[in-house]
Amino acid sequence: MSTFGLDRLLRSRRGNVSILYALVAPILVFAGGAAIDYGRAAQVHTKLNAAADAAALAALTPSMLGQSTSVAHDAAVNMFTGLADGITSLTPGATQVTVTVTVDTTSLTRTVEVSYSTSVNTIFAQVLGRPTLSLSGVSKASAEAPPNIDFYVLLDNSPSMALPATAAGITQMQNLTSKETLMTDAGSGGCAFACHQASTNNSDSAGNPCTDGTSPTQSGTSPSGKTVTNAYCTSRHGAQIDNYALARKNNITLRLDELNSGVSTLVQTASTSASSTVFATPPKYRFAIYSMDSLWQIGLNQLMSLTSSYTSGWTSASANFGVMEMYSNNNDCANSACSSGTSTPGGDVATNYDDSLGKLSTTSYIPNPGNGTNQPGDTPQEVLFIVTDGVEDEQSGSQRLEQTMNDLAGDPNGRPYGNAPGTNWCSDIKNRGIKIAILYTDYLQVTANAWYVSHIEPFQPDIGSALQACATPGLFIDEANDTNIGADLAKLFNLAAVPGHLTQ
Repeated sequence: MSTFGLDRLLRSRRGNVSILYALVAPILVFAGGAAIDYGRAAQVHTKLNAAADAAALAALTPSMLGQSTSVAHDAAVNMFTGLADGITSLTPGATQVTVTVTVDTTSLTRTVEVSYSTSVNTIFAQVLGRPTLSLSGVSKASAEAPPNIDFYVLLDNSPSMALPATAAGITQMQNLTSKETLMTDAGSGGCAFACHQASTNNSDSAGNPCTDGTSPTQSGTSPSGKTVTNAYCTSRHGAQIDNYALARKNNITLRLDELNSGVSTLVQTASTSASSTVFATPPKYRFAIYSMDSLWQIGLNQLMSLTSSYTSGWTSASANFGVMEMYSNNNDCANSACSSGTSTPGGDVATNYDDSLGKLSTTSYIPNPGNGTNQPGDTPQEVLFIVTDGVEDEQSGSQRLEQTMNDLAGDPNGRPYGNAPGTNWCSDIKNRGIKIAILYTDYLQVTANAWYVSHIEPFQPDIGSALQACATPGLFIDEANDTNIGADLAKLFNLAAVPGHLTQ
């Protein structure tokens, strides 16, 4: 029998390579397959660990701390199960979760431990007899009893907060006010702002209905000489109504309306949290509420003094919260009746953060915080809530500043900042141990408005980041348009009131 062919193959280097490849190829295939299986398992493990973290924290929210340990246990189990059910590669029926909830009666600290075990199906390893890979993990979190807190709420009621609350409302306002932009040579897109100002032959209200309900019949002339028909009312029909009245006439909900009801949700959330608790001593909350302007005058305005009766207090105080009235364009009201106007302090510069935050940074407004315990001599923690669209508009000497909040570098046009050099109100407040929680009601892009394009658009993308830098880490929410301000304020309260934290 001839072995010539075999001998030749063995002596050939190419033959050796073929033999080696044939021997190694299955190993390489299974090794690659195993790597894929283990990679998938690692991704699933990460998701399960995140689910365990979320489950542990779910038992430590302020509302859950007001429930029994059994209710908290079920909340954690349901959170983990709900998240784990969304992971399709887990072996059916293999997932087990154990939740342990304990309360230290001395420190009033609730500790939650979530442990799980499960397995993930394999693709390649099952050929080698490993149809599944086992996974397990543990997450532990704790939270102390809710501390006593005094909340100071600063509400932005500047004219820009009189935007409609929804995108549909903005479009409706622009359609109703198309002649206003024609009269000011600002285009033809209409004005989305529900400005509240006297309007006799005022271009900012051109085309609006007359006070007696009729439509305007007199023509007007724009600065460029363009004639705009049916812009103004004759004297016998009264002045045309302002944009604020126009919004009310057409049942358009404004951001300020949402904010007013949102504060009601905030204080009710606090009341519920304070009255429903498993701890021997429930937390004590007090609220003081301010607006950046009064109903007729620029400057910090106290709507409700610090009180523990904050739900009924806001019911009464909310009647005095609304958009600041202007006598006319760029002229403030000289008195509460707004029977005459004044150009002091400088027209419609109604978002003065330096005035509001400068005052609130002092101990005469917000005292130094304590630890919030019930130990003798201790005082409440302090939290400053700010709800704003984040655009500063104030007078600094002869200059008007239009810029992001707390912008120490000056406004986009290079003009100097209004406070003392280096003053950072946000840092000053936080350095005193006061938390700052901010709800950003997005300054929406109103590109059809020429004033917005020239004054706000250059720095609009930086507004949110400036506010987030001002807030205490973890206490910032960007409230997008068409969402629920009340729900976001309640969420922000929960974040500020009881900071449950992971310990493992």
